[in-house]
Amino acid sequence: MKKLALPAALLLAPLLASCTTGATTDDTASTAPPPAAAGEVHWSYEGDEGPDEWGHLADEFAECEQGDAQSPIDLPEHAGQKLAQHPRIESSPTVGESVDTGHTVQLVPDGDASRVEWKDETFDLAQVHFHVPSEHTVEGEPADAEFHFVHTAQDGQALVLGVLAEEGDENAAWQPFIDGAAAPGATDLPIDVAAMLPEDPTFEEYAGSLTTPPCTEGVEWVVYHTPVELSADQIEALEAAYADNARPVQPQGDRVAHEGTVRVVEH
Repeated sequence: MKKLALPAALLLAPLLASCTTGATTDDTASTAPPPAAAGEVHWSYEGDEGPDEWGHLADEFAECEQGDAQSPIDLPEHAGQKLAQHPRIESSPTVGESVDTGHTVQLVPDGDASRVEWKDETFDLAQVHFHVPSEHTVEGEPADAEFHFVHTAQDGQALVLGVLAEEGDENAAWQPFIDGAAAPGATDLPIDVAAMLPEDPTFEEYAGSLTTPPCTEGVEWVVYHTPVELSADQIEALEAAYADNARPVQPQGDRVAHEGTVRVVEH
């Protein structure tokens, strides 16, 4: 499977941009995006600046249109190819701050929330954000929402744990994130990655890209097979913050998804 090592600045800049983006402090999420930084190219999920046009908005966004390993994709119910290796996730409860990026709300940890060891590489959690509805689909069907646990290595390589969400019972482990989505700028929000992940350790893995401009490729995707449940109120809170912020599925090309299981270690 294709795996590209990219310069740290190339991957970390778009992934961590929200850490320096101004966040609102109102009781509810702002409907207006934070002011764009000087020289920043504006993009959106609709109209003349929507996904079909991202590749034309700036030279640095060209990969959004020209890339051949873009994300998200439509995943199989169960991939036929199986992985012999098992990623190891170390999870440590900590706290973080919610940050409005203008396209989603991220939960940025203050400490070491999780670390993924896989394929002789170590990735640390940089942030968690959401999309409504899900970006990845399974056999053509989207989920109600999708969360991305973005992990990065020192060399700039990125690994994203994708967690789909469907309406069901209220999920206490996700409530701090929901609270942060409703009130960007909130601090000391508990983050317990092990509790936030699905109990079923099965995942589908493939080589892809960032799902937002500049759509940089060389991202390792690990998407959990079983969705977590969120209550209708929890999903509505996400939709009230940002709705319809999902990039459409992209051509899979000759890429093959692999199925495996993950081992989670709590500290």
